[in-house]
Amino acid sequence: MAGYVGNIPVPQATQTRQTFTATASQTSFPTIGYTAGFIDVYLNGIKILDGVDYTATNGSDVVLTTGAALNDILEVTIFTATDLATASGGGRYKGDRGTVGAAAGAGDIFRVHEQQLDTDTTIEATENAMAAGPLTVASGITLTVSGNLTVV
Repeated sequence: MAGYVGNIPVPQATQTRQTFTATASQTSFPTIGYTAGFIDVYLNGIKILDGVDYTATNGSDVVLTTGAALNDILEVTIFTATDLATASGGGRYKGDRGTVGAAAGAGDIFRVHEQQLDTDTTIEATENAMAAGPLTVASGITLTVSGNLTVV
């Protein structure tokens, strides 16, 4: 089966998975980093509970309440955490509903974005881009336009 079946979840997120093989009585597993509350942990394929079976509060380590057995498999799924109300760089939508979000909805008629470009950006030859002005480019930042850019 190709592609996604069903409604696309909004907001969309990414996830990173890590797998550890435990040593005897191991309790601490150093991850690549996470946001507390945006992590799922499985021990030998069974989801275990945050605050009961493990703690994940420091942004780096998963600590089991009871030590794992030799060769137990600990799997960690780390989810991105995005606050859409304060998201920047990609723009947002606002409107009659008084909402702020990454995707437009009924009644949301304004797309808002920052006035200054703070990240090196390239508009590829195969791309069209548009921004509402005034638009400034921060010192030391490069804007490369190989395609089409319209500032209105």
